[in-house]
Amino acid sequence: MSVQFKFSEKISDERRLEIIEALRRAGFSAHSLFPGQKRPKLASIFTVADAGAKNVKTLETMLARFGADIEYVEASPARSPKS
Repeated sequence: MSVQFKFSEKISDERRLEIIEALRRAGFSAHSLFPGQKRPKLASIFTVADAGAKNVKTLETMLARFGADIEYVEASPARSPKS
């Protein structure tokens, strides 16, 4: 499973880095879904890949603690490639 979340456009880059670091300390690796993107709306979407079902709940709870800094959190199931 993976989890996508979007930072609010109002938060600073410094705050964004604080949140990413807090996730890292909790064992999650957040990465930009669109690295190098110039458009702010797309650049503010991040993903955490390989989160098991139990970890998804933990991650959702953790992101909820950041309140308005996070616009949305969305989990998507792992998909296997078509053969």
